[in-house]
Amino acid sequence: MSKIRLLPDSVVNQIAAGEVVERPASAVKELVENSLDAGATQIKVSVKRGGKDLIQITDNGSGIEAEDIEKSVLQHATSKLKDASDLFKLSTNGFRGEALSSIASISKLTIESVTRQVGSGGAVGIKAEFEAGVLVKKEEAALPLGTTITVQDLFFNAPVRSEFLKNDSVENSRILDCIIRLSIANENVRFEYRADNRLLFCAAEGSLQTRISDALGTSIARSLREVEWAENGIRVSGFVSSPEELQTGKRNSHYIYLQKRPIHNALISKAINQAYSPYGDYSPIAVIFLEMPLETFDVNVHPAKREVRFSKDNAVFLAVNHAIHNALQSTISYPSISITNTLREHAPVYIAESKASDEGVWSREWGAEKVSAQELFPDDRIIPLDTNHSPLPTPHSLGFLQIGNSYIVCEQGGSMLIIDQHRAHKRILYERALQVLQKEESLNCQELLFPETVEIPAYLSPILEEQKGSLKKMGFYVEPFGFNSWQLRGIPAHLPINAAGKAILNFLESINESKESDIFKKTALSFANCSAISNETELSLQEMKAIVSDLLSLQNPYETPKGEAIFMKMPIEDIKRRF
Repeated sequence: MSKIRLLPDSVVNQIAAGEVVERPASAVKELVENSLDAGATQIKVSVKRGGKDLIQITDNGSGIEAEDIEKSVLQHATSKLKDASDLFKLSTNGFRGEALSSIASISKLTIESVTRQVGSGGAVGIKAEFEAGVLVKKEEAALPLGTTITVQDLFFNAPVRSEFLKNDSVENSRILDCIIRLSIANENVRFEYRADNRLLFCAAEGSLQTRISDALGTSIARSLREVEWAENGIRVSGFVSSPEELQTGKRNSHYIYLQKRPIHNALISKAINQAYSPYGDYSPIAVIFLEMPLETFDVNVHPAKREVRFSKDNAVFLAVNHAIHNALQSTISYPSISITNTLREHAPVYIAESKASDEGVWSREWGAEKVSAQELFPDDRIIPLDTNHSPLPTPHSLGFLQIGNSYIVCEQGGSMLIIDQHRAHKRILYERALQVLQKEESLNCQELLFPETVEIPAYLSPILEEQKGSLKKMGFYVEPFGFNSWQLRGIPAHLPINAAGKAILNFLESINESKESDIFKKTALSFANCSAISNETELSLQEMKAIVSDLLSLQNPYETPKGEAIFMKMPIEDIKRRF
């Protein structure tokens, strides 16, 4: 008896949907790309509950013919390809004919569309309703020119998939990130995005610089440097961050486009980051557009069309790397170092054996010239080697010491502790924040005499709206102050004013990226990460004492919430044995 059978179309469509529609943002991306391919100049996106209950896309594009409505939700039905050769000369965002059928198979889908009939000048409207990919109702309707697609109850027949979705604000943020990426590549199209009837993003037609300002924020747009380069038939253009505007080690977003198609490519991201390596460990904000012959790349790699393969990877890598390196060379000035200020005028050519002097200190021969220790250390920092008396400070008299503006050294319980100040402070703040959240309390807040204005990138606005209560408990008092701007009226007592804006931004980004399931732990960890003092920060004696005291009072002072060691402990007896 045969064991191999053909799967029914409904199962095939659900399997395909798993590759194409991972979450609401995937559905929004596919539908907005269809609107762009239809020549729309105005696109409105509206969602409810992060797209789980409702996704609605309205455009003023060319519309769908009445007789094509039913075909549009069939698998591999597309108006953008005729034969296999078209795959290598694509000029549209979509082409596989899988998106609409995949969305229809896992939702309740309604298509309303009007297209002008050739020769008649009139408009014919059609409305069709589908459930799990099956046509339920079709009728004529009076509609404006263009198409409106409404997706309700996404994953209603695939409940397991919905279990993997994040909370509404995170899903809203992912949808917004998708819209922003598409809007940057299509600056002549007006975009609107509403979540639960709140306008989160609006960008009118304009220049690329204006669109970047709308999408990423005015302050970020002002800090970008223009990129323009061409080599080996590859043209690279766009904008990148100036190194002096970046934070070491922070991973920023890369917006990469190939023929104006948003893509994710690890090779290009590596080329961007490597161009910054001479200036430090930076990952910049980058908006990069690539243009190259159609036959040199293949976009038919992944159902979601995110991945691209190049025929000459190395040429693409070098073109992007050289483009950014050239842009930075023209804007960055290197500090000059005076050799004469750091070295002796007459460098020693030979060092003789050390000899004890009459005064009990040593001297050396540098060439033909004898130099005493007193001459080398004119500020009387010489310690005579006297076995009966030592002027060195004991650990008790020394108390606390800071090394490299990063580590605190002190004695505790007959041992020497070397404490990483950043990790210690992170652990302290995490414990405090977690306690505050669990007990519905609030951290101490200092009200600002002159409120600060903080600009938040559009894609983080849904996160901030949801986290306002948590921020207030942490000591941050923020209020809306215009589009993508917030007024900071209070900050945590321990935080410097000039670090408050970046702390809020880092907090929102870490919340957005966190995989922690416990909301209290996630919020506390994000707060600690963004508010802890950094290494390379000079501390007063009082500040060092406070950190050590607070750390040692914790139940777990040994490691950060992520399991990183906070201090090294060396018993005094071990030190004696080593000597």
